[in-house]
Amino acid sequence: MRPPSHWSRPQRSEPKLINHKEHKDSDANETHDAPIGARARIIFSTGTLCSLWLTLLCPVFATNAFAAETDPELHTLPPWTIAESLNRHLQTARGDYFASTLGPSSVVAAADWSGRGITTLAEALRHTPGVMLQESFGGFEPPRLSIRGSGLDSAPTSRGVALLLDGLPLARADGSFHSGLFDPQLFPRVEIYRGTLHMALTPAVLGGVINAATLAPDVAPAVTIRAEGGDFGAFRGQITGTTSGPASTHAAASYQSAEGWREHSQQDRAAIQLAAHRALNAATQLEVSAYAATLDYDVPGPLTLAEAQARPRSVSAAVLRDLPRRTSTVIRAAAQLKSATAAGDAAVGLAWQQLRDDFYQLQANGESALDARALTGHATLARRMSFGGTEHQFLARAIFTTGSDSVDRYRNVLSQRGAAFGAYTARADTFALNAEDVVWLRPTLAVGAGFTALHGKRQLTGRVPSSDLRSSFDFDDFSPRGALLWSPDGHVSLHAAISRGVEPPVFDDLVAVQGTYPNLSLGTRTLTPQSAVTAELGGRGSLGPFDWNLTAYHAAWRNEILRLADAAGLPRGAVNAGRTIHTGLESSLRWRLLEGDRKLSFTVTSTLGRFHFDDDPVYGRNRLAGAPPHTGAAELLYENSRGWFAALETTWVAGRIPVDHANRMSYDGHALGHVRLGWRPRADFLIFATVRNVFDHRYIASTAGVLDLARNPATTSLFLPGPGRAFTLGLEWKP
Repeated sequence: MRPPSHWSRPQRSEPKLINHKEHKDSDANETHDAPIGARARIIFSTGTLCSLWLTLLCPVFATNAFAAETDPELHTLPPWTIAESLNRHLQTARGDYFASTLGPSSVVAAADWSGRGITTLAEALRHTPGVMLQESFGGFEPPRLSIRGSGLDSAPTSRGVALLLDGLPLARADGSFHSGLFDPQLFPRVEIYRGTLHMALTPAVLGGVINAATLAPDVAPAVTIRAEGGDFGAFRGQITGTTSGPASTHAAASYQSAEGWREHSQQDRAAIQLAAHRALNAATQLEVSAYAATLDYDVPGPLTLAEAQARPRSVSAAVLRDLPRRTSTVIRAAAQLKSATAAGDAAVGLAWQQLRDDFYQLQANGESALDARALTGHATLARRMSFGGTEHQFLARAIFTTGSDSVDRYRNVLSQRGAAFGAYTARADTFALNAEDVVWLRPTLAVGAGFTALHGKRQLTGRVPSSDLRSSFDFDDFSPRGALLWSPDGHVSLHAAISRGVEPPVFDDLVAVQGTYPNLSLGTRTLTPQSAVTAELGGRGSLGPFDWNLTAYHAAWRNEILRLADAAGLPRGAVNAGRTIHTGLESSLRWRLLEGDRKLSFTVTSTLGRFHFDDDPVYGRNRLAGAPPHTGAAELLYENSRGWFAALETTWVAGRIPVDHANRMSYDGHALGHVRLGWRPRADFLIFATVRNVFDHRYIASTAGVLDLARNPATTSLFLPGPGRAFTLGLEWKP
C-alpha cells in the first residue's frame, strides 16, 4: 500500500525532469485552479453569503479536518520536480518539499488569470486563503500586504513576507521590498507558503513566502498577447512567449498605465522578465533569469474619515501643495546550477539586485532617495535515503544575503527638492543554515523535523545637521520546527505542526524622521528582532464534487514590530510591542455543481484572523490596529462548450477595523460585487469584459499606517477610499 497520490512519499527511483511538451493539459478548456477554485465569482448579500458559506462548511467541520492544499500534477523534491498524477483542483506549492508536504501552501497559475481584468496585486492573489491584501491608492501602488498578521502596517515598504523569484529574493538586503515593482502576471506560476514552516526556503520572515516561478514544467510552448483597457484611462498590454526542449525559455513583458480614479493618481509601469533553462548533460541543468521593472506614480494621499466618505475622489490641500509621487526601478539577475542523481539532488545559486527609489512624500516627511544593492546565494543538498525500512527525504541548505543601502533625505519644498536634512548608509548581512528531514513511517504517515540556525548583522552610519547617526546590532537565533502528516485514505489528509521563526527589523524600522517642517532631522531607534511560535492544524480533501481545505493556527509573538503614525497620518517610527497573539482560520471550498458540456462551479475563500495584545500594560487585550477580522471572496462561474462564460463575484472585508491600538477609532468593512463575461470564438482567441464594484459602493480600502492613540478622530487624515465602479474590456490571442 502506498500513500495517496496527493500526499505521495518520495520515490526511490531516479528523479526525471519534466518534458514540457509531454506535460500538457488534457483539457484545453480547463485551467489549473488554485486551491480556492480560481475562475468564478458570485454576488450575494452579506446575510445570504454567510448562510451559504456556513451551510457548505458544515460537512467539513463534521469531519474535524483542517486544511493544507495538494499538488495537482507535480511533486517537488528540491531542486527537481517529479511527475505524479494528482488532483488539479487542490494545488500546493512545489519549491519547498518540507513546507509544501507538511504545511499549508497554495499556487496561482497563469491560466487562473485568463479572462480576468487584473490591475492590482490584490486582485491577482485575493483568491488565495490566508493572504490579506488591502488596496492603498489603487493600481500597483504597494498595498497593505500581510500573511497571518505579519507586516500589517509596513507600507509603503513591505516586510513580514518574503518575495522570491525561483527561490531567491526580489528584495533589499534587509528583506524589505517594493511590491509595486512586482508584476505577478509575467510568471507562469506564483507559489504561496504560509507560516514559518518555510524557513529552509528563506529565513527571517514570520508571515510566509510568495515565490514566483520563471519556468513552470507544465506550461506548453506558446505565444500569448493580452491587452485590456477601461475606465479612468486604464490600459495594460502584455506579451508572453515560452519554448521547451533541452534549452527551454520564457520571456514576458508588460506595460500598464492609468489616470486613476482619484485626483492626482496617474501611474505607469513597465516590466520585463526573461528566463532560460539549459540541460548541460543528463543530470545537470543551468538556469539563468533576469527581471527589470520601472514605475512612476502619483500618490493621492489619505483623507479624514468624513472626507473619504463624502468626497472619496478628492485629495487634501497638503497633497495639492506637495504633489507626492514615487519613481522606482529594479534590475535583477540570477543564475542557478542544479544536478540530479539517483541518490538525490544538489543546487547552487546567486542573485544580484539593484533598486533605486525616489519618493516625494508630504512636507512633514520630505523626499527619500534610495540606492540599494544586494547579493544572495544558496547551496542546497537533498538526499533520499532508507533506514530500517523507512524512507527519508533529507535537505541541507545554506543561505547568505549581503548588501547595502544609501539613503539621502531632502525637504519637499512645494513639490521640489529642497535642502538635505540627513543621509546614511545601511548594511545588512545574514547567514542561515537549515536542516530538515521528512520520514515516511508508514505509507500513510509521515513526520518531519528541522531547524534553522541564523546569524545576522545590521549597521547604520550617517550624518544629520546636528550629529552623527549610528546604529549597530547582531542577532543569533535557533528555530526548530516539526510536523506530522496522516493520510488515512485517498480523500482526506491531515497535518499538525509547530514551528518557531524570527524576523529582525528592517532599515525603515530603524530610522525615523524627527522634528517639524522645516526643522526636520533623522533619528535611529533601538529595536530587537520579533519572534513567534506557531501551532497549527490542517486538512484538505475531496468528497464527490467538493474540494476543500482548512487551516487553523495560533501564534504567540514576542517583541512584535509595529510602525506608528501621528495624528495627521505621517510616519513616526517603529516600536517593539510586548506579547501579542495571532490566531486565524484559513479556508477554501470548491463545489462543481455541473460538469460536461455545461459547467457550473462555486468557489469561496475565507481568511479569519484575530491579532491582539496579550495583557499589555497599556492596551490590555485590544486588537492590533489595521487588521480586518474577516476577508474573503466567492465566485459562481458558468461555462459552456461553445466558448461562453459568465461569472458573478463578491469580495468582502467583514467587521470593524481598528485604526489605533487603543481601539478608539475604527472603520467599517464592506462587500463588493463584480461581474465578468467572456467568449472564446476559437481556441486561440478570447474576448472578455469585467465590471468591478458593479454597484458603485463607497468604502474605505485601508489606511495609511496605524496610530497608537487616535487623539482627535475627526481631524485624523489616515483613510484611503476604494475606487468606484470600473469597466474593463480585454482580449487574449495565441497566434
